[in-house]
Amino acid sequence: MVESKISNSVRNVDLYFGPFVDRRVAAFHVNRKRRNLFLTVTDLTGAVIGSSSAKLFASDRKKRFAPHIIELVVRQLVVILKAYRIASVRLFLKVSKSFIVRPTVRALKANGVIFTMIMDLLPKPHNGCRRRKRRRL
Repeated sequence: MVESKISNSVRNVDLYFGPFVDRRVAAFHVNRKRRNLFLTVTDLTGAVIGSSSAKLFASDRKKRFAPHIIELVVRQLVVILKAYRIASVRLFLKVSKSFIVRPTVRALKANGVIFTMIMDLLPKPHNGCRRRKRRRL
């Protein structure tokens, strides 16, 4: 079932990786919105090679962050990596929850992907904006 979706999404396009950049390295972005998980593979210039979300595999919102659903999403993108002969990835995480990061890393390692770098891109809290003035009665 997964292979039929994947074969349609792999494109035969020559990707531009820059003049001095190794062609076998890509960036793997893990991003979480309020109710969905997005995984994106880009080349090092930022052009999207492939992307997938947990919504494709789980219609129920509560199950979208389950480890087996994350594994299916990662497996779909690993097929795209292998089609482009990408050997190693740089992992960029925009999630704070360990229940998303651990299954993602575990699924990538199980599929034979090598990490050259893991970077956390979460914004740092700074006490927020100034509160509104209190109402006087």
